[in-house]
Amino acid sequence: MKFYDREKELSLLRNLDKAKNLRFVVVKGMRRIGKTSLLLKHLKDRDFLYAFVPKGKTPELFLEDICAELKLPVFSKMNGFLRYIFDRYKFIFFDEFQNFYFIDSSIYSEMQKLIDEYSNKEIAIFATGSSYSLMKKIFSDYSKALYGRRDIEITLDELPLLTSFEMMNDIGIRKFEEQIKIWAVFGGMPKSYALMEKLSIKSFSDFEEIFFKEQIRTLMDEGAAILISEFGGDYKIFYSLLEAISIGRTTLSEISSVFGSDATTTNRYLTLLRNDYNLIIKQSPITESAKSKRGRYMIKNNFLRFWFSFIKRHESLIEQGRIKELTNIISENLNSFIGRAFEEVCKYLVAERIVQLPFICQSIGRQWGNFKGETGRNEYEIDIAGVNQKTKDILFGECKWKDNVNPEEILSRLKEKAKYVKWNNNNRKEHYIIFAKSFSKTTKDAMLFDLRRIEQNIEKNRTL
Repeated sequence: MKFYDREKELSLLRNLDKAKNLRFVVVKGMRRIGKTSLLLKHLKDRDFLYAFVPKGKTPELFLEDICAELKLPVFSKMNGFLRYIFDRYKFIFFDEFQNFYFIDSSIYSEMQKLIDEYSNKEIAIFATGSSYSLMKKIFSDYSKALYGRRDIEITLDELPLLTSFEMMNDIGIRKFEEQIKIWAVFGGMPKSYALMEKLSIKSFSDFEEIFFKEQIRTLMDEGAAILISEFGGDYKIFYSLLEAISIGRTTLSEISSVFGSDATTTNRYLTLLRNDYNLIIKQSPITESAKSKRGRYMIKNNFLRFWFSFIKRHESLIEQGRIKELTNIISENLNSFIGRAFEEVCKYLVAERIVQLPFICQSIGRQWGNFKGETGRNEYEIDIAGVNQKTKDILFGECKWKDNVNPEEILSRLKEKAKYVKWNNNNRKEHYIIFAKSFSKTTKDAMLFDLRRIEQNIEKNRTL
C-alpha cells in the first residue's frame, strides 16, 4: 500500500535534517497508527540503523539478537553497543523505544550520557513508542535521564476521514455507504487498511465475513495488544471504565455507578485515561465551557469503541468458540453503532466546511441539556450544533443512519428541542441541517444531505 498523508510531519522532519549537530526525534502514538511507516518514508534511500526493541528480553539476549540481526560485532554491554552505532551511523532508529524500560531502564541513563557527549556530531536519533504513558514518563518526567534531550516530539493521530475514504477507494472498496461502515470500525488506522488490501477485501460483506467470523480472534488480540502495555496491573480498572463508556454510560455519575466507586476516585482514573493514556475525550454542550458539569466522556478511537462494545464485552463467546452467536450480536447492533459513527462523519464534514453552511461555525459539537417536562422526559439531545459568537448564528442538526427519512418530522422535533437551548435567544439566527442515508421527500426549511449529496461534496472538495 502506498504512503498516505502525513505531509506536515514529513516537512517537520525534513527541516530538522538541516541541523548540523545531534537531534533527537520522538514519535509516539498507538499501534497501527503509522509511526514506523512515517520514519521509514523519511529515511528512504539513506543509510540508517533500524533496531526494534522487543519487550521481555534480558539486556544480554537483546544485544546478542540485535548484533546478529544487524551483522555487528558482538557486545556484552549496552554502552559499548550504543557507542559503536553512534560512531558509525548518521541515522539511528529505535522502534518501540519504551521497551528498553522492561529490558533495563538504566539504558536510558547510558543513552543520555552519550547524547550529551555526541551533542556536536551530525547525527539523528529517532525513537517511536506505542505506549503513550511510558513515552511521556521517559521524556516528560523531570526526574528521568532523557528529560529535555528530545528536540521534537510528534504525536501521530489517526489519518483524516477523507484520507481513510481515499485508502478504501484505492483498495477497491468504492461504495460510499460501505466506506462509512468500515470507517466506523477501523477509523483512520492505516495498518488496518493495509491488512484489508492483503486480504483482498472489496466490499463490506467481505469485511464482515473475514473480520467478524474468520479473524474474530485477531480482533480480540489486537485490542488487547493496544492496551495491555499501557495499563499494567491496573488494566481491570481501566477496562471497566472504558467498557462502561462504550455501552453508553458517559457521565461521571453513570460511570461511577458501573465502576462501583465514588465520583472522586472515578474522576482520577478518567483523568489518567485522558491525559496520560490519550484514550478518551471529554465533551461539553457546545453552548457551555469545557469545564461544564454536563461533561460526557467518549473513547477517541473507533476501533477501541468497537472492541469494547462487541469483542471484549463478549469475550467469553470467543473463548467458547461460539462465534456464530457473537456475529449475530454484532449484526443485530451494528447499525446503531454505525449511526453514532455517522454523527462523527457529519460533524467532521461541517467543521471542515466540506458541507457548506450560510455561516462559519467557530465551534461545533453536540448539544444537550435539561428542560421542565413531564416525568421521565426532561432532557433533550441534538446531534450537531455549531455557533458563531460574532454573527449570532447557530446551527441545529440531526443525523439518521436510515433510508427514506421524512425530513419534516425530524425538523419539527429539532425545532422543538432548539427552544430549550439557552444561547442568545432574543437575537440569534437559527439554521437547520439533517443528514440521512436517503430522504422520502424534501423541505425548504432545512439543509438536507443524503449519502449521494455528501459524496458529491467530498468529490468536489478533492478537486479544489
